[in-house]
Formats: sequence, C-alpha cells, structure tokens
Amino acid sequence: MKKIAIAFTVLFLIGSAVKAQDVKKVRIAYTLNKIEDAKGEIDKLSVDPKFNSNAEAVLLKTMIYGRLAGDATLAAKYPNASAEAYQSLKKYLELEPEAKKLKDEGYVGLNEIYKSFFSEGVKEYNEKNWEKAYSNFQQLVEVSDLMISRKWSTTAFDTTGYLYAGITAQNAKKEDEAVKYYAKLAELKVKGNDYQHIYVFLPSYYSTKKNDVEFKKYIALGKEVYPEKTFWNDLDFEYNSNNLSIADLTKKFDEDDTAKKLSSADYFDYGNIFVSDKRIKDLPEADKSKYLHKSFMAFSKASEMDAANSLAAYNAAVTQYSIFEETVDAARAIKGTTGDIKAKRAQADKLADASADKSIEWLEKAYTKLEAKADKNKTEISSQKNAAKFLTNVYEYKRERSKGNDALYDKYDKKFKFYDTKF
Repeated sequence: MKKIAIAFTVLFLIGSAVKAQDVKKVRIAYTLNKIEDAKGEIDKLSVDPKFNSNAEAVLLKTMIYGRLAGDATLAAKYPNASAEAYQSLKKYLELEPEAKKLKDEGYVGLNEIYKSFFSEGVKEYNEKNWEKAYSNFQQLVEVSDLMISRKWSTTAFDTTGYLYAGITAQNAKKEDEAVKYYAKLAELKVKGNDYQHIYVFLPSYYSTKKNDVEFKKYIALGKEVYPEKTFWNDLDFEYNSNNLSIADLTKKFDEDDTAKKLSSADYFDYGNIFVSDKRIKDLPEADKSKYLHKSFMAFSKASEMDAANSLAAYNAAVTQYSIFEETVDAARAIKGTTGDIKAKRAQADKLADASADKSIEWLEKAYTKLEAKADKNKTEISSQKNAAKFLTNVYEYKRERSKGNDALYDKYDKKFKFYDTKF
C-alpha cells in the first residue's frame, strides 16, 4: 500500500507542473528572436491552470509581452501587450519575491513595459481620450514605483508620470484619483510651469470637501513653492466664504480690517459677498441694510487702495446709490402733519440729502475713471452708462429738493441734462 501511495504521489507531482520541454520550446523561440512564435507558444502554456505556479514560465511571458509592447509595429498588432506584460510581472513577483530570475535575465521587458504605457498614454492624451490615457498612466506609475522601490531604476521619483496620471485623471472627472498623484508632487514641492496648477487644484478640492486641515496644508505648500503668486488669498477667501457662516465671515472681516491685513482685492471680494450673498438676501430688511453699508465700506476701501480699479469705484458708487434709495424711501414713508411726524420727516430728509451728496461723489468718481479708461470692455462700457443713469436720478432728486432756490435748481438741472445724454 505504501508503494502504491508513493507512486501515486510522484505521478501527481509530475502532472501538476508545466512541462519543462514546453518552457524550453518557448525559450528557444524567444532566444532566436522569433517573438511572435514565442508568444504563440507561451499563450498555449498560459491556458494551463498550472501555468501560474511556474515562476520561469510566468517570467517568460513578461519578457515576451514586454518585447511585443516595446516594438511599435508589434504593439499596434497586440495593443494589450503592455498590460499583459505588467500583469505577468506582478504574478512572477508573487512567485519569486526576490526576483532572482528576473535579475539573471537582465530585467528584460521592464523598460519596454514602461515605454509602452507612456507612448500609448501620450497618444490617448493627444486625442483627448481621457479614460484610456489615465488607464495607461495609472499603470505606468505603478510600474515606475515598483522599479524605484526595488532599486531597479536610478530615478528617485517619476514626476512626469505622476503629473500625466494626475492630469488625465482630472480630465476624466476622476478628481479623487487625481488628488493622489497631485498630492505626492505637492508634498515633494515639485516646481515649474507644468506643475503650478496642482497647487491650486488641491486646496480647491479640499475646499469643496470642507476639509480644513488638508485645505490649509496645501495652501501653505502653494505659498511656499510659489510665493510670488497672488491667487492664494483668493483661494483662502473662497474657502472662508463657502465654509464660514455669514456672521463668522463678518467677524473675520472686521478683525482683519482693524488689523489692516486686507488688500484691495480682499476688500473687493468682501464687498461682493456683503451685497450679493444669498444668505444675506434672506435676512430681515434692517440686517440687510447693515450689510449694504458694510459693502459700501469694503468697496470704497478697495477703490482707495487701488485708484486704477475703476470697477471698485463703480461698485462703491452703486452700493451707495442703493443706500440713497433706501433713505429716500424711508423719508417718503413718513406721513402726517403733527409736529413730531414733521420733525421725523425733516430728519429723514436730511439723511437722504446727505446720502444723495455721497452718491454723487462716488458716481462721478466712477464715471470719470471709466470715461478716462481707453479700450473699455463691455462691463466697463455698461458700468459707465449706468453711472450716468444713476446720476440723472440723484440730480433730479437734488433739483426737486432745491425748488425755491433758483441758483441751486439751475445748477442741478444742468447736471441732470448733462448726464441724461450719456446713456
């Protein structure tokens, strides 16, 4: 019984292995540089369930398919060669982690796999086939990382591969994937014209995720690598405006204003928030009015800090004009003939008059700046016309308020008629 059992075991072991002569046949074809013949032979072996337990056979497949991938003509004929070679390489390393046979073979096929992924990735990139391009660069990075980690390459880090993988992932709308590649580049502080966008993408990505820690981390890296760039404050502002409550954002504005930390661009951005944020539009009228005044303050400071910014002056003027309209409406709403009511109306009219004067000051300042600007764009042309239109309204108000004083009436009427022709 023991002899039968032993004989059975030996037969089982013999039957479980890929036949040595078959592997030898593959190697002969490969050695004679008959790559397609070698492919045919290895493909026959590959269908055997026992194939994936033979390190030499699996390595041969890696080498053969690597050669196919590295030959432009054969790669076109066998478009999946690089992927097949890479999968075989991974299987081989599972069977022989120390990779002795691969070393003995001179690492044949590795460079071909890499180059094939790269050339195919660039081809798909140029044709804007982002999914296919990303698939190639994703695998290229894996191959590159493997080679670097095992010291099969003298390269310390494949910046180009990571960049292309990130760009193609981003263009394929796989932003979570793009982050992985961009983050590695940013953490290594890679710098250059081709890499600048990653330092914008990363904080923007984490801003949408409301991830304060990662947002601040990549903003800091961006400022460190590109200190000369001015858009970091814009990203900071965008993050704060999206993630802070309107009350906290206002508090931050007041603190930074007091500490003189704000630039002209910062004031301009805050002005826009205070006048147009939908969270403010839903507030009670009294609260909205407070933000309207705060918006004017922000725009006026932006204009004062940057005299060339005609739109800052225009926005300050328009905001002040809205305040003027509020004061006029408030005055007109006071009706009655009692002494107290007349006193309230007189005080309200005084506020409206002062607001009208302030509106004229800023509207004329904006109009003059826009009038003097050469090569105005559509927004600037429209803004100049609007400034003139608002000025006719304010001067009409001043004219009507000056009835009984012919000199003032004529003065305001002349201004009214001047601006009435300018829009």
